Amino acid sequence: MQLWKLPHFQLAPEEIFHLGPIPVTNTLLCTILGIVIILVLFFFAGRRKEMVPRGLQNVAEWALESLMSLVESIAGKRWAKKFFPLVATLFIFIFVSNLVDILPGVDSIGTIHGAVKAGEQMGPFLFGDSSNKIIPWLRPATTDLNLTLAMALVTVLTAQVFGFYALGAKEHIFKYINLPALKQGPVGFITFLATLLEIVQEFSRILSLSLRLFGNIFAGSVVLAVFAFLLPALVNIIFIPFEMLVAFVQAFVFSLLTLVYLQLAVTSHSHEEHGEEHSVEGQAVATH
Repeated sequence: MQLWKLPHFQLAPEEIFHLGPIPVTNTLLCTILGIVIILVLFFFAGRRKEMVPRGLQNVAEWALESLMSLVESIAGKRWAKKFFPLVATLFIFIFVSNLVDILPGVDSIGTIHGAVKAGEQMGPFLFGDSSNKIIPWLRPATTDLNLTLAMALVTVLTAQVFGFYALGAKEHIFKYINLPALKQGPVGFITFLATLLEIVQEFSRILSLSLRLFGNIFAGSVVLAVFAFLLPALVNIIFIPFEMLVAFVQAFVFSLLTLVYLQLAVTSHSHEEHGEEHSVEGQAVATH
């Protein structure tokens, strides 16, 4: 009999308990934990504001100023203040949610599912064939496709709202359905078809944003669990620092693409600007 088995992995989050008809999953509990961590950090960072910041206040101000500089460099000062709340919120929430994966007990402490054979349990620890029968109470929030899809929908819909606000309904709709182009003959018909492809692109943005974040963080969580089983010492030395880097990169990519989509939405879609806009988006994707 082997000492223990590899953990059981599944894409869908596991239900822990119910609040009436509402199921509470382990990813939802981790989402709440991430929000609490963020609130506590910013509470202590802003509790005693000093003219010369230090400690946690200094770190918080540096992080927010760096994000603001990034937003201004891409969107300009006119739109930076409008875009910043969403971009900064997404970055901080995703980064903290990703980092939760390295906390002790995440993916490893939970409820025993099914019968345990005699001699395969010692206190809270399981061994042998029963070792992978634990349903974890906490699982990183960003390994739930429901959450990443919801954030992607918020990003794309917010971009559409800004597009209508900045360009007006007529010009913004013509970015996707350019009916006047049909009056320009065959070339205009091709232009009309090209604008229809923009609608497809909006849906592809939802898929790419959600699946990229979900896939990378879920894969990282699996790698940590597998190597914690195979080589526990190696996890602490190599894979946990690597996972921290992945947590930052994925949060940065998601928030950067959000910023780019917002900027594209408020920019006029003339032929001269079209190539420049998509080159900016391509550079952002290349950072991944």
